[in-house]
Amino acid sequence: MKRMILVAAALLCLLGTAAAQRHIEYKWRGPYFTIDGSYLMNLNREAGLNGRADTLGAVNLSMSAGFQFSKEAGVGIGITYISDPTGAFTQMPAYIELRSHFMRSRLTPYTVLQGGYCLPLGSSSAPPRVEITKGGLYFGASVGARYAIDRSFAIGLHVDYRLLQSAVVTRYDMHNTPEIADPLAFHTVGGGLTMYF
Repeated sequence: MKRMILVAAALLCLLGTAAAQRHIEYKWRGPYFTIDGSYLMNLNREAGLNGRADTLGAVNLSMSAGFQFSKEAGVGIGITYISDPTGAFTQMPAYIELRSHFMRSRLTPYTVLQGGYCLPLGSSSAPPRVEITKGGLYFGASVGARYAIDRSFAIGLHVDYRLLQSAVVTRYDMHNTPEIADPLAFHTVGGGLTMYF
């Protein structure tokens, strides 16, 4: 048993030395482009279609481009498409982001802060109809880990919080007459995969 432990320790040391010699990191300076896919879960119980937004899940697809000035500081712009199964709360936030990585290594933790505006797309749910008729502020915060495949491609896993404000959400009755027009703020948490190019 002791021999097996010693052999395993020796192999780990050899593999660690070989990995150190083949050190690969994603470019830490220069332009970057990301594609991100996430699943978002709405935390609001009172907001949403028939008071059931707490069970509403949304799919999010984002693209951003920017410049990494150092491993700690990158600035970019992006757009994201957020779609929910009912269609009532589908929207497209446009934002500015601050991206920070904390180590120059193959695997590094990172954070992203985003701020912008939610553009309503005019989509609506099945009757009784609900739709966003005026957008609002957008804020996103993510924390995750990025793994470099090579200098120009990396993948990352993250968890995030997003605030989606809608200045006017209109609800209609069964005769398609507007009943209520309220502002709503959607607090969501989620997670997903990011690809860096």
